[in-house]
Amino acid sequence: MVVLANKLIPFTQKRGVALFGNLGQSVGKIIPKDHVYFQVKKPIGFKERPRHLADTEKERKQQLTVNKVSIPKKIWNFYFDGITRKTRVRKIQKEMAYGGMYDFHVYNKTKGRLFAAPPSYFRREKSLFFPNFAVKTLSDDNSELIDVLSNAKVTILRVFSTQTGSHMTEDYFRIPNAEDTYLSESGMEQFHQSYPDAQIVQMILSETWAKYLMHTQLSARKLKKTIPESQYDNFLFAMREDALERDSREKLLMTNLYAGYVYVIDDSFKIRWIGSGWPEKNEVESLWKSVRGVSKEVKF
Repeated sequence: MVVLANKLIPFTQKRGVALFGNLGQSVGKIIPKDHVYFQVKKPIGFKERPRHLADTEKERKQQLTVNKVSIPKKIWNFYFDGITRKTRVRKIQKEMAYGGMYDFHVYNKTKGRLFAAPPSYFRREKSLFFPNFAVKTLSDDNSELIDVLSNAKVTILRVFSTQTGSHMTEDYFRIPNAEDTYLSESGMEQFHQSYPDAQIVQMILSETWAKYLMHTQLSARKLKKTIPESQYDNFLFAMREDALERDSREKLLMTNLYAGYVYVIDDSFKIRWIGSGWPEKNEVESLWKSVRGVSKEVKF
């Protein structure tokens, strides 16, 4: 029982008062902040080096064994542990605030240019990591992202979830003084001649399971007619939320469903450069300058 204004109030009623007392604060947290255009000036990504999924799962199981976390304890924590509950509530609030309608609003405002690319690539010792997760290739093989990235000293990773994201990032790959792009079969041959230590990896992050099935089945058949067969293992599919939760996407500046993103990643899985949306001419030049610079750097 709780004494309030010389009256006895049941504990359950006290919890109800607290709940509705915080209602205004909770509503405030689901009102999204307006997107502000900015230039990337410092490294983005994760501090921890990515590892294979089997190693991560093994460590997680060992940790559970050490802590002896039982099923009843997990259930108790889910419903009654304050820290666990607050974390879950914050995640729901963020999803409500920054969902599909917000993404569409920001896209209409920015046309996919969420930020300006850095003028030059980040120094290796200061750079942060791109995470690992499960992917499926256009060859219909299951793989992990770090295994694909390991096939070259430098990777230009192109990521999109929608047709708009795909179209806006094509300009990054246009061959100078030509109508062709590095993404075509003839363009890919020229790319390997100009950048022998680099590879181009493309990835579709599907918003829902329905779209994932559409991308990996129906769309894959059409993609095989336009993408060089040599690139099938470098064209990837993944479920967006399974691969990267919202907090993870924010660390990668991958915050809008309708935008497209381009990353330069070195042989240690560090992000050395990033661009988004329809690029300016100087951003395209900065991308390929970064690829050349990082390629020379990793040779030593």
